[in-house]
Amino acid sequence: MPITFADLDTPPRSRTRDLLIGVLIGAPVVALLAWLALPTLVGLVISGSGEFDERLRQEDAYMQTLCALGMDVERDGALCGCVLQVEVPALDCRDPFLAWSLARHAEACQDPATHKQALSFCSCIEVIDEQVAAAGDDKDAARQEARKVANCLELPDGFSLPPLTDLGVPGEALE
Repeated sequence: MPITFADLDTPPRSRTRDLLIGVLIGAPVVALLAWLALPTLVGLVISGSGEFDERLRQEDAYMQTLCALGMDVERDGALCGCVLQVEVPALDCRDPFLAWSLARHAEACQDPATHKQALSFCSCIEVIDEQVAAAGDDKDAARQEARKVANCLELPDGFSLPPLTDLGVPGEALE
């Protein structure tokens, strides 16, 4: 829109009044939405973090017990090499743990009865195991594929890792 000489004689009107009206109307609406939505969002975040924290504590206990009491160097060497060096293995040893758990789940899924009972889970594990094997010497690609195990665990027929007693941890040590 071109500026004319008439615009120079009548300056543009102030937008302060419009801004104040917008704030007076918008502030209560925003406050109402925040009052309704924020408690729900905070509750979701807190409950989600609580579940995540509990899972990490269980994984920590599982790894530390396995490595302290039932380590098989051939089977658990890569995992325990990390676990025994750090304070919080569930966070610091996530990649070795996922690779280790992939191997344990792949072993369990080789049983025909288990495979039939957990068909979608075992199929997911088998695909990831094949992709890790196909990655070969490319450790980054293998690590990226092993991270997908977490997606398989969320399937409805997914099962947890083998009990520690099946891995060589004495039963009386767990009590």
